[in-house]
Amino acid sequence: MEYEISLSEDRTYVRIRVFKAITGELEKEFAGNAIRDAKERQIHKYLVDVRGTPNIATSSEQYFFGHKEMDQLGLDRGSRIAVLVDAEDSSHDFVETVFVNAGFACRIFRDNDAALKWLAE
Repeated sequence: MEYEISLSEDRTYVRIRVFKAITGELEKEFAGNAIRDAKERQIHKYLVDVRGTPNIATSSEQYFFGHKEMDQLGLDRGSRIAVLVDAEDSSHDFVETVFVNAGFACRIFRDNDAALKWLAE
């Protein structure tokens, strides 16, 4: 299994847990499935747990993902995306920059409670 998508217990956000190094192709796959699930439930918040899984997508793949593919997949601009990473992992940092520059509310977190608090705002 490369990733798992589930609904939070309080049904306020979609949780994506990734178990494999993240490529551009894998990113598009799990994002598309999560966005479809969220839309069916009218949810606009996502917790993407990538602890233990480095992002190995190229900068150009990440840029295209945030600026083109998210629109194609139908991610609502009012969505919130919290990305939970390991304390020492900076491989996901560019994703936050790309998403923010593309007009999405996306933040990197190294603490689960802080991520959940931000999603609840």
